[in-house]
Amino acid sequence: MKKENILIPKPKSNFLSVQCTSCKEKQVIFSHATIDINCKSCGNPIAKKTGGRASVLGEILTTLD
Repeated sequence: MKKENILIPKPKSNFLSVQCTSCKEKQVIFSHATIDINCKSCGNPIAKKTGGRASVLGEILTTLD
């Protein structure tokens, strides 16, 4: 299907449920984050900004709609 034929295009960004690798704390982040995101409980980095889609360092559990 061509791009012109899609009536309502879906966005390429979404929210992600990410689990910290060290303390197993769950956190919801935006896939195209513009700042570095750290874990709320232990402070380890979960995602780093890259200018586009964020580089997720934790484990992605689900994609939220």
